[in-house]
Amino acid sequence: MISKLSLSLTAALALSAAAPRMARGDTTPTSTDEARALAGNPHSLDYRNRTAGSHSSTNDEINALETGNPDSVDYRNRVISGHSPTNDEINAGEVGNPDSGVKN
Repeated sequence: MISKLSLSLTAALALSAAAPRMARGDTTPTSTDEARALAGNPHSLDYRNRTAGSHSSTNDEINALETGNPDSVDYRNRVISGHSPTNDEINAGEVGNPDSGVKN
Protein backbone atom coordinates (compact mmCIF):
# COMPACT_ATOMS: atom_id res chain seq x y z
CA MET A 1 0.00 0.00 0.00
CA ILE A 2 2.85 2.39 0.74
CA SER A 3 4.34 1.76 -2.68
CA LYS A 4 1.02 2.70 -4.37
CA LEU A 5 0.84 5.87 -2.28
CA SER A 6 4.40 6.86 -3.07
CA LEU A 7 3.84 6.15 -6.76
CA SER A 8 0.73 8.37 -6.76
CA LEU A 9 2.53 11.17 -4.95
CA THR A 10 5.51 10.94 -7.30
CA ALA A 11 3.26 11.07 -10.36
CA ALA A 12 1.34 14.05 -8.95
CA LEU A 13 4.57 15.90 -8.17
CA ALA A 14 5.96 15.23 -11.65
CA LEU A 15 2.78 16.46 -13.34
CA SER A 16 2.55 19.60 -11.23
CA ALA A 17 6.19 20.44 -11.92
CA ALA A 18 5.80 19.94 -15.68
CA ALA A 19 2.47 21.80 -16.05
CA PRO A 20 3.82 25.39 -15.96
CA ARG A 21 6.46 24.59 -18.58
CA MET A 22 3.87 23.07 -20.91
CA ALA A 23 1.33 25.85 -20.42
CA ARG A 24 3.80 28.63 -21.15
CA GLY A 25 5.13 27.12 -24.36
CA ASP A 26 7.59 28.86 -26.65
CA THR A 27 7.34 32.65 -26.32
CA THR A 28 9.52 33.40 -29.34
CA PRO A 29 7.48 34.46 -32.40
CA THR A 30 7.87 32.00 -35.24
CA SER A 31 7.06 34.39 -38.06
CA THR A 32 7.05 38.09 -38.77
CA ASP A 33 3.22 38.07 -38.84
CA GLU A 34 3.17 36.67 -35.34
CA ALA A 35 5.79 39.18 -34.20
CA ARG A 36 3.70 41.98 -35.70
CA ALA A 37 0.60 40.69 -33.90
CA LEU A 38 2.42 40.61 -30.56
CA ALA A 39 3.92 44.09 -30.99
CA GLY A 40 0.88 45.91 -29.60
CA ASN A 41 0.03 43.33 -26.95
CA PRO A 42 0.87 44.66 -23.46
CA HIS A 43 1.17 41.06 -22.21
CA SER A 44 3.89 40.28 -24.75
CA LEU A 45 7.43 39.92 -23.46
CA ASP A 46 8.69 42.36 -26.11
CA TYR A 47 6.12 45.08 -25.34
CA ARG A 48 8.59 47.24 -23.43
CA ASN A 49 10.98 47.14 -26.42
CA ARG A 50 8.41 48.50 -28.88
CA THR A 51 8.96 51.79 -30.66
CA ALA A 52 6.56 54.34 -29.25
CA GLY A 53 5.65 57.34 -31.35
CA SER A 54 6.99 60.66 -30.21
CA HIS A 55 3.91 62.52 -31.52
CA SER A 56 1.61 63.68 -28.75
CA SER A 57 -2.05 64.07 -29.72
CA THR A 58 -3.43 67.60 -29.87
CA ASN A 59 -6.76 68.64 -28.36
CA ASP A 60 -8.25 68.96 -31.85
CA GLU A 61 -7.27 65.37 -32.70
CA ILE A 62 -8.71 64.07 -29.43
CA ASN A 63 -11.95 66.04 -29.89
CA ALA A 64 -12.31 64.75 -33.46
CA LEU A 65 -12.10 61.17 -32.18
CA GLU A 66 -14.68 61.81 -29.46
CA THR A 67 -17.34 63.21 -31.79
CA GLY A 68 -20.54 61.21 -31.30
CA ASN A 69 -19.11 59.17 -28.43
CA PRO A 70 -21.70 58.87 -25.62
CA ASP A 71 -18.90 58.73 -23.05
CA SER A 72 -17.45 62.06 -24.19
CA VAL A 73 -17.87 65.08 -21.93
CA ASP A 74 -19.11 67.05 -24.97
CA TYR A 75 -21.86 64.55 -25.85
CA ARG A 76 -24.50 66.48 -23.91
CA ASN A 77 -23.80 69.55 -26.10
CA ARG A 78 -24.49 67.74 -29.40
CA VAL A 79 -27.12 68.96 -31.83
CA ILE A 80 -30.24 66.82 -31.61
CA SER A 81 -32.45 66.56 -34.66
CA GLY A 82 -36.02 67.78 -34.27
CA HIS A 83 -37.28 65.14 -36.72
CA SER A 84 -38.87 62.10 -35.11
CA PRO A 85 -39.10 59.18 -37.56
CA THR A 86 -42.51 57.82 -38.43
CA ASN A 87 -43.41 54.13 -38.27
CA ASP A 88 -43.30 53.94 -42.08
CA GLU A 89 -39.73 55.33 -42.11
CA ILE A 90 -38.63 52.85 -39.43
CA ASN A 91 -40.29 49.92 -41.21
CA ALA A 92 -38.71 50.92 -44.54
CA GLY A 93 -35.31 50.46 -42.96
CA GLU A 94 -36.27 46.99 -41.70
CA VAL A 95 -37.32 45.54 -45.07
CA GLY A 96 -35.27 42.47 -45.83
CA ASN A 97 -34.32 41.86 -42.20
CA PRO A 98 -35.71 38.43 -41.23
CA ASP A 99 -35.60 39.27 -37.51
CA SER A 100 -37.61 42.47 -37.73
CA GLY A 101 -41.07 40.95 -38.13
CA VAL A 102 -41.93 43.46 -40.88
CA LYS A 103 -43.68 41.94 -43.87
CA ASN A 104 -42.12 42.69 -47.27
